[in-house]
Amino acid sequence: MNMVIMMCLLATMIAPHQDLVSIDIASSQDVRELDALGVVINEVYRDHVVAEIGHDLYAEVARRGYVPVLLQQNIDEVYLKNFLDRSGRSQYLTYEQYRDSMVFFATNYEICHLETLGLSHYNRVLLVMRISDNADLDETEPAVHFEANVHGDEKIGWGVSFSMIKYLVEEYDNDPYVQQLVDSREIWIAPMVNTDGFVNHTRYNGRGVDLNRNWGWMWGNEYSCGSDFMSENEAWYFGEHFWRHPFVTYVSFHAGTIYISEPWSYTTYLQPPEQNLIHHLSQGYASNTGYPYGQGSIGMYPINGCTKDYDYGCGGEVGWSVEVCYQKTPSPDSIDVIFERDKPSMLWLMHKAGQGIHGLVTDSLGSDPLRAIILVGPSNWHSYSDEANGDFHRFYLPGTYDVTVMAPGYDPKVFEDVVVPSGTPDSSVYLDVQLVPNPYLPLYATRVMGTRYVSTSSNMTYPVWALFPNDGQAYQIDSGKWIVLAFDNPIRDGVGDDMTVYSTSASGSATVRVSNDWRGSWQTVGTATGLESSFDISATGLDSACYVRVEASGQFMLDAVEAPLLTGITEWGGGEAVVGAVSLMPTVVSSRTLLSIFNHDAQPHMLNVYNIAGQRVRELFVPAGRSEVSCTGMSAGVYFFTDTETQETQRIVVLK
Repeated sequence: MNMVIMMCLLATMIAPHQDLVSIDIASSQDVRELDALGVVINEVYRDHVVAEIGHDLYAEVARRGYVPVLLQQNIDEVYLKNFLDRSGRSQYLTYEQYRDSMVFFATNYEICHLETLGLSHYNRVLLVMRISDNADLDETEPAVHFEANVHGDEKIGWGVSFSMIKYLVEEYDNDPYVQQLVDSREIWIAPMVNTDGFVNHTRYNGRGVDLNRNWGWMWGNEYSCGSDFMSENEAWYFGEHFWRHPFVTYVSFHAGTIYISEPWSYTTYLQPPEQNLIHHLSQGYASNTGYPYGQGSIGMYPINGCTKDYDYGCGGEVGWSVEVCYQKTPSPDSIDVIFERDKPSMLWLMHKAGQGIHGLVTDSLGSDPLRAIILVGPSNWHSYSDEANGDFHRFYLPGTYDVTVMAPGYDPKVFEDVVVPSGTPDSSVYLDVQLVPNPYLPLYATRVMGTRYVSTSSNMTYPVWALFPNDGQAYQIDSGKWIVLAFDNPIRDGVGDDMTVYSTSASGSATVRVSNDWRGSWQTVGTATGLESSFDISATGLDSACYVRVEASGQFMLDAVEAPLLTGITEWGGGEAVVGAVSLMPTVVSSRTLLSIFNHDAQPHMLNVYNIAGQRVRELFVPAGRSEVSCTGMSAGVYFFTDTETQETQRIVVLK
């Protein structure tokens, strides 16, 4: 017996095993109660569930009045035997074999680019493969994401997604359709999200956390959900991967039943804002597989902190949990059978990513790409453009829509009556979006990082309603609950108050904290009360902050958090800007121009130069009298020159 098999068998003998059972239920509340106890729910029927239960839970389950009926003793042993089976053409790989195979693909196929996102708790690599014609480049193409093995014992999901990598590299030169998809899409595949759970043959990660309960959209109130939202390496690293690469669609493969689980899973009281689009794509997937589909909280059971809710809620990426098999680790012969069943649907989703509304968002002065919020009406659910390239891609059916594009520090742009045509190859429309800088507009939160669960029966608001400038649409933060918001441009400490919290109700209050890390530590700036509360972040000892955490005492209706783009901005006009002791001319220059600076004071001054994102790019020592500064090396765009002594700021526009 080789060492790998011995270690697997030893781990199984040491770990408490799970039995497969049937348990009668009277209502969906029974499902919720069993799940909260740590019973792993696989299938939900009208009057019973099929579940996995450890021996340590039998007594507590019985005490609650439930009677487990044994279907398969030690189901873990069955799955382990299937995992170790090497008969037939397909087989499960060990973690080491999988890791080395991913390296082999990336080394030997030009269409593969392998990224290591980070390490698991036990220092196993978290890998994701990008498959595209220019795999090493971030191109302006629609991106799709497939992942599996969020639950480490659901190994058939690994088999399906890993098989797709093999299929694409093997068929790229042989199948024109595969070549078309690879050449026009960015296809991201992460077959093994939970590497520690895969090795240990357990649902949970290396710290005993259920990763499909650890994400930030309505996190908490779940069995083994972690110490905080996205507290686990796997959620943290994959979350940051999603922020860097906005996807059109997202699929997470699971097993234990057969079902296409749509958003939302956290509530039965709200339907997704774009449910018709989600249903359309679910129907397309089901047309090949025959899988039933529907809202996860209704077709399966309610859960908080799952991946698909986070991706759709926080990122606007249409996502599913696709359950592909009643057994979590069926015989290895099943891998090819299930992959062949799901393959046409996976390829179809890749194709559909090209349908809808696409575009490029740039700065109107410098043509630099911008990360912007994209709102498509009438639902006005948000998504994002890519920070590196400025491109965005939204799946939409043929029809007429209004598109709003927003970015802090820029005038919003609205495109009315945008027509997604029918009859074209991808039924798509392209928008060239050039946003005009406006430093007088406020900064505002652009992304929800995480939020604690709320009572969904009484709270019909969405966390994303706390984004954007104050607009009268608010997120209801229930007492004791919180939200963490991200700013693309930092809130900077200046003269006087630096940020304002807006509420749509005069009642309730909330503690406001800031940080430069979305995981904390957090520094308290004060308590928000009433309709408008302003704060000076200097008391925290920070000179800037990129994240704001608002925690309610009583019910708090959070409309927005705003801050000035740059503090101390004053008016300018003509060809010369005069602010306090220092004047600059001209105010519109090229990168080859010498900028004249006149210091009216007898003492030297220091000027900090910031770009439109609020990043300091230069520090200028200005002596008394007149001096000149070369603009060589400054890319086109808007720059702000801030006097460190007076905090007064002037704007200079650099042209190409």
